[in-house]
Amino acid sequence: MMSANTADSPPAPFRWLKSAELGYAEDANTKNSNQQMDEQQEQEGRVCFHCGKEEANEVTFPKCSKCGVASYCSRDCQVSNWKSGGDKMGHKHTCAAYKRVGEDMMIMFSDDKDAARQDVLSKIRFYAFPYAVYKASKAGRGFLFVQSDSSLAVMSLPIPVLSNGHSCPQQRSVILHWLTMEEYDKEVCRDDFEMAAMRNELKPAVETYDDKVEVPVLMRFRCGQVAVGVAPLVPDYKLCQILGKEYYGHGQDSGAVQLNIDDV
Repeated sequence: MMSANTADSPPAPFRWLKSAELGYAEDANTKNSNQQMDEQQEQEGRVCFHCGKEEANEVTFPKCSKCGVASYCSRDCQVSNWKSGGDKMGHKHTCAAYKRVGEDMMIMFSDDKDAARQDVLSKIRFYAFPYAVYKASKAGRGFLFVQSDSSLAVMSLPIPVLSNGHSCPQQRSVILHWLTMEEYDKEVCRDDFEMAAMRNELKPAVETYDDKVEVPVLMRFRCGQVAVGVAPLVPDYKLCQILGKEYYGHGQDSGAVQLNIDDV
């Protein structure tokens, strides 16, 4: 597994072609995982985002006035958490993301979902895009398939802390594949027929993209959020070639790569 710590780099622009909320049935393992997370959030009370102090009975911590999500047990904790320091990202840099997901950890508006997906790609692009360039040089034209067993809301947060102040109960990660359209039809759509709904946008993107400056992307999250887009290569093509060979050109051509986005 590889570290994907790119939080200091600015996000790149993306062109989203289609997004959808698929209603496919979850398998037993995924359903149990989802239920476990939901139950944990319901059972756990809110905690101070800075010191971790739990709310006592009939005592509700005040929340950040900007996002309406982050709770604090005292003014001192709120002030300290706004900037933080060292390896801890301050709420000043995460406030907008928490406002987007809200207290219920759900992203409601399409523009916010577009921005959230872009944030996820921005975190992993120094590993994902070199992977795409390297794999395309071996397998030919295709697309980068990004999957996660976490929801889009959870994955889009800058830090692994839920809206109730508790840490995410599981590692936030993505699985990367480079797939051709033939593999998409035979493997992805065979296993999940609803994914075929993205084909009309995906196929022309794969056929027409300029492989020196951009890459087609298909993203799928545990919550059913799926999207097709075209992303510019950041870093640029030449650097992606160099990094791709360095990261993935050691004879281990198994295909899939897992990235843990919170490893530092």
